[in-house]
Order: sequence, then C-alpha cells, then structure tokens
Amino acid sequence: MLITLAVVAALVAVNFVPMMSLRTPGMEEYLSHGMSVWATPEDAAQVEVIASRIVASRSRISQALGTDAPDEVGVIIYPSQNALKRHTAGFAGMLLPDWFIGRNTREHVLITSPAFPGPAHTRETVVQAAVHEYVHVFTDQRNRDLNYWLKEGIALYLAEQVPSIEAIRAERDLTYREFSSPNAIQFANVGGYTLAYTLIAYLDDTYGWDQVIALIAPGASYESILGKDDRALFDEWMSHLATL
Repeated sequence: MLITLAVVAALVAVNFVPMMSLRTPGMEEYLSHGMSVWATPEDAAQVEVIASRIVASRSRISQALGTDAPDEVGVIIYPSQNALKRHTAGFAGMLLPDWFIGRNTREHVLITSPAFPGPAHTRETVVQAAVHEYVHVFTDQRNRDLNYWLKEGIALYLAEQVPSIEAIRAERDLTYREFSSPNAIQFANVGGYTLAYTLIAYLDDTYGWDQVIALIAPGASYESILGKDDRALFDEWMSHLATL
C-alpha cells in the first residue's frame, strides 16, 4: 500500500512539473501598447495582434463594468495549444478538449498563438478569446466565485463574440438541470459558449445593464437583484430564445 501511494504521489508531482512556471522556455518579454507580453521569438508578430485588440477594447470594457482596468495585466502567448494545456493543467492538460485555447489568472491573460489556432478555432476567434479572458480578469478580481453562466456570458458579451441565429437555434434545447449545475466541460457540451451570450443580452434588454452589473457582486442572486428565482429566470430566457 505504501509503495502504491508513493507511486501515485510521484505521478501527481510529475504531472504538475510544467505548471511550475506559466512561461515556456525561450519566451521573451515584449512591451506593446503599454502591455507586457511574453511570447517566443517565432510569435513576435502575434504580440501586436493580441495587445492591440485588448487595449482597443479596454476602455469599453472598463466603462461597461464600472471599474478601472486592472493594474499591470500581462499576456502570455503560447506557441501551441499543447503548450497552453501543459502549463495550465500539467501533463494531464493533454486531455483537455480542442476548444480550449485560453484562460486567465488575476494578473495574466493566457492564450494560444493566433498563428496556430488548433482544429476548433480560427485566427480571429483566438484573438477574440484573448479579449474574453481579459474580461475574466476584471470579473475575477471582483468575484472569483461568480456563477459560471454569468461569468462566461459577460465575457462573451463584452468580447463581442456574437453567436449566429443558426447556432442559437441548434443549442436552445437546454434543460434547467444543465443550467443549474454547470462545470467547464458540461457547460461547453450543452452549448454554453453560444447560449451564455444570449443570457446576458436578454438580461440587458429586459432588466437593464445596471442589473447585470449588480449580479456580479459577491452574494448576489437572480432573486435578490431581479426578484426572480433561478427557475423563473431560466423559463423567461428559454421562452425568449424560442422566438428567435
């Protein structure tokens, strides 16, 4: 038993070795539009692409969220999806799905290179995803435990990742159970990266943007802010989607 536990512990330790640093060997620091960006020399051209898009969106996002931009947020551009996965989840990150191209910490946007977007994305969707992760830095600094649908929906909405009507119609058979107990993989599998945008758009149009912002606060709920429990809000939203 002790030998087995020792082997398991060793494997766990080895898995996390790539996570000891967020940066990969050979990365260099670049300053672009006032942002510190780490990338390999081969991705130097992508530094301007990512930094310029984030900076161009910064004032709009800051104004929408009613807060100053987070101080000294940097960007790390990974040369491949696999490098991003290893440095965010260890060697087990190789099991992450093809759509995984970015994440954030409270100080960094972590994104795969737009030059190598992977099989599920394009150059443009990777650049949009960088803005999406930048929005997460804002909301995480205010409420790390924000409801997953709100967290992702606000990022999609403010990154202007507008889904097509066809995509919405294909995913709008969402059940309340799927809505009420999300995790990252389940959220993606039920069309969350399409539908969460429409949730925020619906809340904005129906209740106003100030109410959306109020939902970000720690301890806030649909009932405390909108006067509707989760199920009532879900039913309203689904009824709206059925008209599209």
